[in-house]
Amino acid sequence: MYQTGQRWSSRNEPDLGVGMIVDKQSKSFTLHFPDAETDRQYSHDQTSLVRRTLTIGDQLHFQDDTFTVLEVEEIDNLIEYRISDQDDWLEESIIQFPRNDKNEIDSLLALSPARRMWFDLRRHTLEHQAANAASPVRGLMGLKAELLPHQIYLAHDIANRPKARALLCDEVGMGKTLEAGLILHQRLLNGLCKRALILTPTNLQHQWLVEMLRRFHQPFSLINESVYEDFMEGDDNPFEQQPFVIAPIDWASQHPKAAQHMLDAEWDMVIVDEAHHLAWHPETPSIGYQVVARLAASSESLLLLSATPEQTGEREHFSRLQLLDPDHYHNFERYQAQQQEFKQAAELAEVILPFTQADHGLEALNWSSEFASYLSEVKNKDWFIQLEKSQGEQQIEAAQEAISWLIDRHGTGREMFRNTRAAVGGFPDRYLHAYPLDNNELFASATHHVRPEHDVAHGVWEKDPRWIWLKEFLECQADKVLVICHTADMAQWLNDQLTFAGFQSADFHEQMPLIHRDRAAAYFADEDGAQILVCSEIGSEGRNFQFSHHLVMYDLPEHPDLLEQRIGRLDRLGQLNDVQIHVPYLKDSVQERLYNWYHRALNAFCRTTGSGDKVEDAFRESLHAYLHGQDDDLDLLKEANVYHEALLKQMEEGRNRLLEMSSCRPDQARQLIDQINHQATKGLHHYIEQVTHAFNIYTDCINDDPERAAWFLRPSSDMMLEALPGIEEEGKMLMLDRRQASQREDVAFATWEHPLITMLMDEVQGFDSGKLTSAILPIAALPEGTVLVESMFVIEATAHPRLKLAQSLPMTPMWQLSDSNGKFLHQQFTADKWAEKLKGVPNRVAEQWVAALRKNLIEVLQTHQLNAQDQARPIVHSAKAAYQHRCENEIDRLRELKAYNSLIRDEDIAALENNMQEGLVRIDEHQIRLDAIRIILTTKPE
Repeated sequence: MYQTGQRWSSRNEPDLGVGMIVDKQSKSFTLHFPDAETDRQYSHDQTSLVRRTLTIGDQLHFQDDTFTVLEVEEIDNLIEYRISDQDDWLEESIIQFPRNDKNEIDSLLALSPARRMWFDLRRHTLEHQAANAASPVRGLMGLKAELLPHQIYLAHDIANRPKARALLCDEVGMGKTLEAGLILHQRLLNGLCKRALILTPTNLQHQWLVEMLRRFHQPFSLINESVYEDFMEGDDNPFEQQPFVIAPIDWASQHPKAAQHMLDAEWDMVIVDEAHHLAWHPETPSIGYQVVARLAASSESLLLLSATPEQTGEREHFSRLQLLDPDHYHNFERYQAQQQEFKQAAELAEVILPFTQADHGLEALNWSSEFASYLSEVKNKDWFIQLEKSQGEQQIEAAQEAISWLIDRHGTGREMFRNTRAAVGGFPDRYLHAYPLDNNELFASATHHVRPEHDVAHGVWEKDPRWIWLKEFLECQADKVLVICHTADMAQWLNDQLTFAGFQSADFHEQMPLIHRDRAAAYFADEDGAQILVCSEIGSEGRNFQFSHHLVMYDLPEHPDLLEQRIGRLDRLGQLNDVQIHVPYLKDSVQERLYNWYHRALNAFCRTTGSGDKVEDAFRESLHAYLHGQDDDLDLLKEANVYHEALLKQMEEGRNRLLEMSSCRPDQARQLIDQINHQATKGLHHYIEQVTHAFNIYTDCINDDPERAAWFLRPSSDMMLEALPGIEEEGKMLMLDRRQASQREDVAFATWEHPLITMLMDEVQGFDSGKLTSAILPIAALPEGTVLVESMFVIEATAHPRLKLAQSLPMTPMWQLSDSNGKFLHQQFTADKWAEKLKGVPNRVAEQWVAALRKNLIEVLQTHQLNAQDQARPIVHSAKAAYQHRCENEIDRLRELKAYNSLIRDEDIAALENNMQEGLVRIDEHQIRLDAIRIILTTKPE
């Protein structure tokens, strides 16, 4: 079916224009879109492309000449066009493919008329697509989670850069995974990213898989050792076959062939989790570092994630910054000097910060002295003058502007972002409850194994002192309780026992199908559902249960990061109660010693720590001996605690408040969240009702409140679509309330960015029959049989996504209404009010109308075409002015900041200037296309 040289266009991205297949592989092919100067890779089983061919009478361009198509033939899946009486033929691969404007009116009138509602549905679809394309928060609306200011600000800042390259080093529990996902999602929806690779530690690969799917509806393929071996039966590169891949970096680093395949595949964005594990030395950088370095050099965007980026030393930290920007970070001594300057600015920010608060009660400062290093730059600024002379509200505003100036001076263009719990606030306290339990002979092996049941037969697990304690503990609990253990077998066994004992319990583990896990999580989330959820270790990956505040650790994990992940399922922003952590353990067991290590050395139960790895490395041999009972010297715990507290103190003293402030500006973050809340579901309730009716999808509206609506969708037997993305055969609930949806795993959060909604909108645009519709208008004011014509034209400007043209000139619909003499009437009505007056007409009758009126309709629509050009002129003019204004503002801001911020480079400003000029040219080259027609005949009122 697919052949190099064929021409295709995308239903999902019509603004790309017409592309040509330039490369074909066994399971995929590449389309080059010359208008947008971009390539796209598609699999052979895609459904989003439309074959583009010309017909007899169409115009084509070849070598700067224009020819008329006289004859069309298909040879070996390629179209050839005869262009002369001398039997000259041109193959489709060598012509310049035109827009078929000449025949678009005639081709629309040749269609079979569809129901009248399709015209309105197409118009609404185009209007919503235009609004979403122009939105500055496009790509940030679809997150199925609470909108947190620091995450939204950071994602918006980084995603809107020409290249999204940054080190995200928020503290543990602040949501770095969601931040990276938001950045990726924004660039995907805005056309700036088509292929993404996520490299993770082995123990986090499933967490990323779940988070990308559940939070962003983005399915990734996991390629690890077992999957890779299955792929390698053929010669294909498995990394090239999938556009979105998650892979364990430790496995890839140890597998040269897999690493080479990974490098051979082209990626638009690479995300590396736990980036501090990328060990580096000037002479012997680790293989993992070398692999990421090569990926960084060939990929436009790179995100490195690490809660503790500097724990391995300043030199290694610098080596990771080099991955992000090797041109800027090429000299370590220069970097240290810049850091010293930044530290000085951070100290000044600490001095100013209290003055940004009302009733600070501080004495006036000598601001000229405090700003001594910057005095020549700021002495004439209005905010500095106000800071020196004013009091009260004026001084508060001046102090806030001073902070903003410092952030801009040192922050613009920085690659490092850090949000802390202390800066963000809103986290619960943690309280530890330990339960030392007497052991028995059956579980004597717990002395030597980290899991007490390891060498104990299943038949006697009920004799486990922990099980006896758990049952007694739960009998006294009325709140919901999350129980986490290590293995799926234990989770299943515990759930069975709890159920037999009369508790409302559900289990959640990796041996269950994903849909069953969703149901279990939903059952636990339901107020009247399960009181207890028993999870295996996977239950601490990618799922949040902050509606519960009791956590039972039936056993303890062997790594402090896993411990933090377990607690992090409850200890999150949005948790309304203090988190109660319950730890039963057998006396004189490995679990008791592990408990002592976590509690007495790391204090890991009651507070987060990003230094557990470093402490364990420092005491590795002694810790191994202690955990396995070879050494009972408790001085180890005291020494480790002293070492750990010193690390934490060092981190707190090095805490950079200016970096934290530049990582989240609360006022801007609130404005972004307000925009998201306003746009994410505006008009969606009505649109779902329209579009599901049009495609014969079974729906049941559970709540008719437009802001809190809920819809149950299920495929129907007469549905006009083959499948519904994310909707199982038994159906699924779509909720328009973000908070409600984020608390339930079994429902989808519906926004304009949900894949199902975007697919339905694409299907509306791809439904050719909907381009021609008919209706009757019962009215006494006009003679019966009067012909009225509605048309909808679209303004299109094609450009590379990097120009962000859609924010100023999206694909914009223009509605017109006239009588058969070309007298325009649309200024007297709104399109929706007009549509309410119309009634349906049988298709066979409509076909007769079109045939009888064809000649007159062509003349009327040609008048509409001329009027559409007049209608488009002020829209395009306004868009051009807005585009130029937005670009010039950013260019002027960077020019001003460049005077004192070395991170801003001339080439960055030049790139913005070139983009602006190219964008203005593209706006001038806009096209006006006829999209749909509705023919109306008047009748007598009933």
